[in-house]
Amino acid sequence: MLRIYRPLVSGSKTLKLSADCACDLEFWDESPSGSLVAPRPTLIGDTVPANALEPAELVIGDRAHPSLAAFTKPLVDDLAFPIDAVYTWVDGGDPAWRARRDQTLTALGLTPSRADGGDSRYASRDELRYSLRSLAMFAPWIRHVWIVTDGQRPEWLRDAPGVTVVDHRDIFTDQAATALPTFNSHAIETQLHHIDGLAEHFLYFNDDFFLGRPVRPDAFFHANGISQFFPSPTAIPPGPRTDRDPTWIAAGKNNRALIEREFGRSTASALKHAPYALRRSVLAEMEERFADEIERTAHSRIRSVNDVALVSSLYHYYAFSTARAVPAEVAVDTVPLSHSSGQATLDRLLAKRDRDCFCLNDMASGDLSEADKYRVAMAFMEAYLPIPGPFETSDAGDTDEAGEAGEAGAELIGTVRSAT
Repeated sequence: MLRIYRPLVSGSKTLKLSADCACDLEFWDESPSGSLVAPRPTLIGDTVPANALEPAELVIGDRAHPSLAAFTKPLVDDLAFPIDAVYTWVDGGDPAWRARRDQTLTALGLTPSRADGGDSRYASRDELRYSLRSLAMFAPWIRHVWIVTDGQRPEWLRDAPGVTVVDHRDIFTDQAATALPTFNSHAIETQLHHIDGLAEHFLYFNDDFFLGRPVRPDAFFHANGISQFFPSPTAIPPGPRTDRDPTWIAAGKNNRALIEREFGRSTASALKHAPYALRRSVLAEMEERFADEIERTAHSRIRSVNDVALVSSLYHYYAFSTARAVPAEVAVDTVPLSHSSGQATLDRLLAKRDRDCFCLNDMASGDLSEADKYRVAMAFMEAYLPIPGPFETSDAGDTDEAGEAGEAGAELIGTVRSAT
């Protein structure tokens, strides 16, 4: 066996690719009976009998390769359906958006700087750019990316195949007049399955979620369409919801109450901060079954203790209870970006690159200033994901040249994909 690869190093010297992106060239032996014997096991065994040596073409991407018919047949556990990715994103520094938010909060009798965790919930440090880079590097099987925004568009995002920006007004189809504007991610998440053209199976990313290494579709879905979800060691405290609960705990308790009501069983765990595997048809079914709770959440303009967390918990426990989701494992780190203690985790991530995904979780409290958090996040993201994606404009923002950096990055990404 020969292992073939081309060593690659990014310009930043922080990304090095070598034998882990290799292509193995195997030499098979012919047995006295005419069978081909592999040097190591394959998915169909280690021997191809003489009566199964029918030649055929195997198409990978847009290239056809000579092969044997036995290797071209889809297996029952091959995942063959398209999978999209959906992001919710906000530019919290946009003056027009801040004015809309502050006007809404004032009308609700709230102080903008104190409502719903303050500005940390809406801070943008270009996480979306780097998260999209992680998709381009590590999940080329994603069919299409949908970015859901409130009339905004990342300034670095160019028109590129496979990426579409969706306005809130396009998904709040029945309630737009009374539910918008909204500044509540729980509310927005109740409407994601209304995206026109969205695949039945999709992954939902917060913009602070990143893939950390190559992952396969079967990390999130089984070949029969069943979603996988990732329970966390973090427990939702027992007892009824109270007005003093943090909104994320209140949502978990509200979810639990619905599952108990419908199925007579309770839930204990939150889910890990990792991409959420979802199905449009299940979400549409839930929209009917939990109509009052979902409509109330959709009309909640900021986070409320009355909200449900549809896509980050309720979906998965409902789908599990109806035999359409199963728990699974994922290697993930959640980094407390607001705390200096998170630096050790970032250093380990950069050195080891051994997590399927990670989350740069910003919290309202911590010992780092906003300037320090920005510096730490940018340094880490640029070091971990230095290759521009094909969806990025040049740093100068010249859309006619958009893509010089992105196309160079795409060429390198394509080289890596070919090697794997």
